[in-house]
Amino acid sequence: MTTALVSKEFIAQFGVAFNAVGDAAGKPVTFMTLPAEKGARLSSEERAHVNFIFLDRDMRFDEQLYGAYTDALLNLPNLKWVHYTSSGIGQQLHVSELNAKGVITTSSTGSNAEPVAQTGITGLLMLARGFGSHIRGQAKREWKPLRGAALPNDLRGQTVLLIGVGAIGKKVAVYAQAFGLKVLGVRRTPKQADDTVDELHPPSKLPELYPRADWIMLCCPLTKETENLINADAFKRMKKGAKLINIARGEVVDQAALIAALKSGQLGGAALDAHVPEPLPADSPLWDLPNVIISPHNASASTGNEPRCAEMFIANFGHWARGEAMFNVQKF
Repeated sequence: MTTALVSKEFIAQFGVAFNAVGDAAGKPVTFMTLPAEKGARLSSEERAHVNFIFLDRDMRFDEQLYGAYTDALLNLPNLKWVHYTSSGIGQQLHVSELNAKGVITTSSTGSNAEPVAQTGITGLLMLARGFGSHIRGQAKREWKPLRGAALPNDLRGQTVLLIGVGAIGKKVAVYAQAFGLKVLGVRRTPKQADDTVDELHPPSKLPELYPRADWIMLCCPLTKETENLINADAFKRMKKGAKLINIARGEVVDQAALIAALKSGQLGGAALDAHVPEPLPADSPLWDLPNVIISPHNASASTGNEPRCAEMFIANFGHWARGEAMFNVQKF
């Protein structure tokens, strides 16, 4: 018998399906939940039974449950695997230590791709159609149609540069092409059959691609290579008036350089879901800059995420139980 440490909500919604997979593979499962009483922790006996963990949002965003989880995480002698609701798990606690102990860590990459991509396209459309001006006008009860030099350009025929063509970037590409945008993609790996970008280039080509783009959308993970990727030099290479969409991580952008580029007009606008630091301080100049749309790192918000993450956890358990290769395995 194996034991999965999960939330009560997971058991209620998906427990039957999870058990069915285990029974079919000859790996019956029992469930354990974290103590809900304030300050309570798992006992040493309980810790010895835990083989798998699904860190869902019900556990992650409950102070008591997350406290009990973090207290036990490195002291689970029979832990084999942790699955996270996050797409990127580098920021999660003790991932490298778990990997060093031989614990498998898997992500939910792809589960939130659609809502994140929709948020990116929403930001692009709001900037393209002048909704920053409309929103400010609404707040002041001002009727301000766009006329003359303020008329927005047609999107059809413009070019968007996608930095990162993974699950999210692939969705963005489909949406962007529906509006007539040409899509340039940047990724380390070669083009695949399901890539719908018009062109795909390695990161080394970025200096040559910036001047071609009317829009730059960040869909990449935060790594050593992408930290401060969009810096003062990148802004200088961009077409004057180009616009930036960040649905990745705030640290991908040098925020001081971003503010300078917006103030100078080199950058024509930005839709920012990710910031440094978070929450964005009330005194940040970004709040008051025209043609800037700010959202509170909420691009992935959707009621469908949790079921998709749970389905990935169940599917990966099936692979493990049958001795098959698991997917979305990430090592640090």
